[in-house]
Amino acid sequence: MKKTAFILLIILAFYYKSFAAAAIIKSEIDINLNMIKGSITIASTKAETVTVSLYDDMQLLCNDKRIKYNKNSKEYIISLDGLSSVIFSYIKNITSKTDTISKDFISVYSSIIPVVTNIENAELYINIPENFQGLASQFVTYSQNKNIMVFTYNNLPKSIYFAASTNYIIKKITQKNIDIYTLLFKEHENLSYKLLQKAAYYIEMYENLFSSHFPYHNFIIAEDVNPYGHALASIAVFGSAIIDKDFIAERSLGHEVLHQWFGAAIECSMTDGNFLEAVTTYFSDYFYEKDDRIKYRKEILTKYQAYAAEKSFPLKYFMYNAGKKEQSIGYGKGLMVLHMAKNKAGDDAFMTGIRKFISDKLYSTASWKDLLAYIGMDDDFYRNWIHNKDDIILSVNNAVFQDNTLAFNLIRKGGEEEVDIPFTHISENHIVTGKFKTKKGVNQIMYNLKSDNDTFIIDDRYDLMRTLYPAEIAPSFDYLFGADEILFAGNKNEDKLFERVFPNIKETVHIRKLSIHHLKDKNIIIAMENIVPQTVAELFKSKLTFAFEIGNTTYKVVRNPYSQGDRFIMFSFNHTKESLNKLTHYGSYSYITLNKNEVTAKEKNTMPNGIKIFGR
Repeated sequence: MKKTAFILLIILAFYYKSFAAAAIIKSEIDINLNMIKGSITIASTKAETVTVSLYDDMQLLCNDKRIKYNKNSKEYIISLDGLSSVIFSYIKNITSKTDTISKDFISVYSSIIPVVTNIENAELYINIPENFQGLASQFVTYSQNKNIMVFTYNNLPKSIYFAASTNYIIKKITQKNIDIYTLLFKEHENLSYKLLQKAAYYIEMYENLFSSHFPYHNFIIAEDVNPYGHALASIAVFGSAIIDKDFIAERSLGHEVLHQWFGAAIECSMTDGNFLEAVTTYFSDYFYEKDDRIKYRKEILTKYQAYAAEKSFPLKYFMYNAGKKEQSIGYGKGLMVLHMAKNKAGDDAFMTGIRKFISDKLYSTASWKDLLAYIGMDDDFYRNWIHNKDDIILSVNNAVFQDNTLAFNLIRKGGEEEVDIPFTHISENHIVTGKFKTKKGVNQIMYNLKSDNDTFIIDDRYDLMRTLYPAEIAPSFDYLFGADEILFAGNKNEDKLFERVFPNIKETVHIRKLSIHHLKDKNIIIAMENIVPQTVAELFKSKLTFAFEIGNTTYKVVRNPYSQGDRFIMFSFNHTKESLNKLTHYGSYSYITLNKNEVTAKEKNTMPNGIKIFGR
């Protein structure tokens, strides 16, 4: 009798809200068995079908004959009759590396529930261990009574993420009906106000930019014991080791807020690669660089040339960030494709297309093709930049200046059939920018200058996804990290320590046996202490000059004078294991000095922008 009454209460509770199925989910997190045990009750006022899909770490337990397993779709089909509910149990074993269940901390980011379709209204009851505080994702309301948490949903998500801890302090603000929470450990409680205010700022900024409401009822900033930094639907997760760093509030948080639109509410179909990281980087990290986006674009091309270049692949094959090469392609080249699309469409048409794309694709999947079509790009642009790995390569010959007319041949490889090449003409107290159309192959260009004191430069604003000229490339540690092969010169067995950071060391030679034939057209690391061996000094006499601080650890990268300009040498003085590990965070620099493994000085080399055709 009690069971029948309970079923009727479920049906009546949801009858006036919706004709779709409703669910009550009860989950218990067992920290001793490292698992989640749950039951799901589904009821409907009409006959209909609900499907249940399990993640790899789940099992479904039920004897109800209304539940049938479809081997082809790997789904459980539940046939509701509109009269009585269906109840089944499930078990989730914590096997994912992203999930943690311990005596004082829980983070389940691989979903605590199976995927249940066609469920509108739902209540989720989570039984958590004593003294835990936590939150789930994407809920409408929640309450807690002792160790039972209750979350309500208007539409049941296919995944629900959950974080809880005995050390969490929950803080909340509300902005325009959006509840913003922080789940921070007690030692970082003082960061709550700053992070809440920053999150509110980013949410409002993107709502205004995209003319789109925030996709969820709430947004949660969760601290994790693991070294994470990622976004899930309605949650941004940051590890304890980084959550108090300035870049989290000033940049990373905005990036993860933006992922609530691109990545959570709009998913990627992956039919032609992952466009999400490109568009998110474009409207976060790059968008914040309002003062020097030219410099940002040049750094993208520099890192791309260091890590990808000949090893590149089409954007349609980029799926996730698996390393520097993939990052320079999926994030970097992807951003440059969007920048070129914006220049081609025009600023207003670009933003109109982005807003329409968000409006139409919210809570669904989309692809690169969809995104570029909304911006107004044709099939030629799409095929070339998404399906083709080739970038634009420009070269110049037969440059002649006569009677104030500059004439030259511009040879273009890569790009669409017709590409506008930007230029800058600098004369006394006057700068003119423009574009000239080019086809693939040889293009004869003529341009009127005012005098022989003028300067004419191609693409000095870095509007093209192109290969950089050697004269544009500033030496940096990135070129050693990204090199295919490195020759190491040092004392016996020192290469073993460097190989932990530079696994691309393929050849070694004792420093006192280093000769010119070792140096020619190679990327090299030369490791020393406070004294430069005479044999090394002789190799670079009259070719290189630079200083280092005796007693300190110093790393310096220069262009290899025994190459054609595309190989580099890193000089290392007084290296340590700890300083080498820190070096990985300074890839774009050309020089750092450390004292007791703390960076005391650093610098980046700068080189002229663009391809100079004429000028002093």
